[in-house]
Amino acid sequence: MSQSHSSRSANQSNASGSSISGAGDDSETFNSASDGNPPLPAEDKAAHTAADVPPELNSGHFGSLLEPVITQALSPNIDKIHWFRTDWQRGGALTGFSKWTTDDNQVHDVIIKLPVPPCERHWLVHLQNYADQNPDQPSIAPRLFAHGETLNGYDLAYVVLERLPHGPLNHKWLGHEFDLLTDVASRFYKATTDHPLTGEPLHRDWSEIYTLAVKQVKNHSLPKDVEKRWAKALKKTKKKLPKWIDIWDNRPINGWNHGDLHLRNVLTRTPPPDQNAAPDTNPADHAAVLIDFAEVRVGHWTEDAVYFEHLYWAARDRLQGRKLCKMIAQARKNAGFTLDPNWPLYAQTKRNLLAMSTPAMLQHDGDIHHLNACLEVLEANI
Repeated sequence: MSQSHSSRSANQSNASGSSISGAGDDSETFNSASDGNPPLPAEDKAAHTAADVPPELNSGHFGSLLEPVITQALSPNIDKIHWFRTDWQRGGALTGFSKWTTDDNQVHDVIIKLPVPPCERHWLVHLQNYADQNPDQPSIAPRLFAHGETLNGYDLAYVVLERLPHGPLNHKWLGHEFDLLTDVASRFYKATTDHPLTGEPLHRDWSEIYTLAVKQVKNHSLPKDVEKRWAKALKKTKKKLPKWIDIWDNRPINGWNHGDLHLRNVLTRTPPPDQNAAPDTNPADHAAVLIDFAEVRVGHWTEDAVYFEHLYWAARDRLQGRKLCKMIAQARKNAGFTLDPNWPLYAQTKRNLLAMSTPAMLQHDGDIHHLNACLEVLEANI
């Protein structure tokens, strides 16, 4: 059985050597409320998708069947496991709460996840090693106590992670949730700077998506005024689309993106501020932690930034005047990156493409407020 109880001595998975490509998958940009995993090209699925649960273990609550195996594999560190499922879990994925006792008799609250895709496990190991090598810096991911590729001969990769007490981030952080996310994103980019860039970026057929968007506007029962505006905007877009595609397809592929950057993937070890606290209370002084590394892939950082930004196109008041792309750019500069003077062009091009794409997914996301917000973005740039 392949396992490691200590991240310091763990052998890293070779997931990064798989054909990991792209970043900031655009299928999710069509559905701002989606927690689903975006589709991946066939050659990319192996690194980003967890192995299927064996049929003999996927009848009912297979956690009860696996618990003796897990307990034996992780003994004597692991305590009793309390299994649970979340609304967004699919298939046979399993998560459990437990306690973990380290060799110095310190007891920690932990989460056990299985199966996990190679990509996620790889990056958890990488970020744990980075934390071990930089103990004076805030951690970027939850502490990794144990991980392995198999359980009792089954291809069931697992991880045992620190259970963070607070989050996901939301309005209770009084707007500073955006500052916290920006900070941890920049630290993630710094921690992955020296990691070899493997794979090709995910390529999207924007012309095909445009055609589908036009078709969907015609086929859906949108309010007449909205339908006319979209039809007019898409007609103008057709002339600019080749240039947008050329700019985006030729953007620099020079870093690793988280691939699913939003507030639900950020936790903290400190509670949100007291609503009655003094106005200068700033939880951004307390570092946040990223989770969910299943979609990490190569790309340009504006892919993460614009994806995060577009989630608030229909709720700009929530940002309290913050410019999210500029904030991430400044955070990268503060972290020591040299800013490409063309980054605003790449960011705006990505905005244009995402806005144009919105009608293509009307059958999945028909939220009229989001649709109108994307239309306004597109109309301002054609």
